[in-house]
Amino acid sequence: MTAAVRRTVQSSELSRNSAAVFAAADEGPVNITRRDGDDLVLAKSEDVERERRAFAVAANLVAASLSQTGQSLGERLRQQFPWVEFLRAGDREKFGTEIVDVARACAAVGQFGPLLVVFEAWHSTAVALAAGYTPDEELDWLDEPSPVSDPRQGD
Repeated sequence: MTAAVRRTVQSSELSRNSAAVFAAADEGPVNITRRDGDDLVLAKSEDVERERRAFAVAANLVAASLSQTGQSLGERLRQQFPWVEFLRAGDREKFGTEIVDVARACAAVGQFGPLLVVFEAWHSTAVALAAGYTPDEELDWLDEPSPVSDPRQGD
């Protein structure tokens, strides 16, 4: 699981006091022991989906790292994550180094949320570049929030 099991309960407690077990599962995965079968883990589907996405990223990182093309990791990642094409060559290498370092760190502590944060940040950068943003253009940063009209209103 993305988060370590925080609590262990017997299956009988789940049937006797399901509200408390469900509340515990909101805080983190709950291990449910059974006499007649293997233990089960009760977890939020959002957490399980996040873990699945993180493992998919990790699997693609492994595939890219095992490629024998002679290219740098940043270039090999273009095959696994086509959006990497929109990153500058130097940024592809930075992405490759950072995502591997973060994946290894996440695996070491059993927490994969940070891997997806880094992955999505790089993906968002590629989306912005694909939409026409160029890192060289000067941005105007606001010191104070400024209200804007709702673009859905056609103003």
